[in-house]
Amino acid sequence: MKFIRLLFPAIIAIFLIISDYKFSYLDRVRSAVNYAISPIYALVNIPSQLYIWINEQGRTKDKLLSQNKHLNAENFKLKAKLQELDSLRLENKKLKNLLNSKYSISNKEFKLSRVVSINKSRLKKQLVVNKGSDDGIRLGQVALAANGVVGQVTLVSDSFATISIITDPTQYVPVKNARNGIRGVTKGFALNKELLKVEFIENISDIKIGDMFLTSGMGDKFPSGYPVGKVSNIKQNKNDSFLYIELDPIQDTQDLEFVIITTD
Repeated sequence: MKFIRLLFPAIIAIFLIISDYKFSYLDRVRSAVNYAISPIYALVNIPSQLYIWINEQGRTKDKLLSQNKHLNAENFKLKAKLQELDSLRLENKKLKNLLNSKYSISNKEFKLSRVVSINKSRLKKQLVVNKGSDDGIRLGQVALAANGVVGQVTLVSDSFATISIITDPTQYVPVKNARNGIRGVTKGFALNKELLKVEFIENISDIKIGDMFLTSGMGDKFPSGYPVGKVSNIKQNKNDSFLYIELDPIQDTQDLEFVIITTD
């Protein structure tokens, strides 16, 4: 009896398999069953799909962070290069202004030097340049800029030189009026101002506001013909034999970066 109960289902199964193989009777049944269990399959598959999605999102975020870091680095490099180009453009402009000076440079040998520091105290007005005795710089040589005289070399080392600016109170420059040739000597003030005083010009001399004074070449200290300053103030004292004359230096040294130094 048990054997018949086991054999009967087997026979039915074999019959159904043969019938389905020959006549495809169960295709609709299988389709209906697949349709019915597909939501269950999708539900069961959610954890694995969610895990894959989370991993992809993590990789995408890491990739985006890496790209963002790389782009920030490239942006920083480009900004640095742009600043360097702007600095070079400004230097080229200043060098061009220096070479295209507002005055005629005589046939002398010059050494181009970069200003590395400026000292403008009340009693000392000096600047230091990056050229020294190894470059042919010597005591007494004259420093010029785009607009006129800067000063004179007063201290030299192997690689650097100190230039006393013409507004230094210890610096004297023989000058002449460009309009009428009247001669005098300038000296700086012991003040926190960039001014020059012209001495030894007689009280009756023809000096006007705005007159330009040039180096006169007297005493061979400074070559002749380089602009020094413009008259900004004149006072006439009857008890004094000489005029009180103030000059504004023609060359501003506040943002000076380059000078040329006579070396012949």
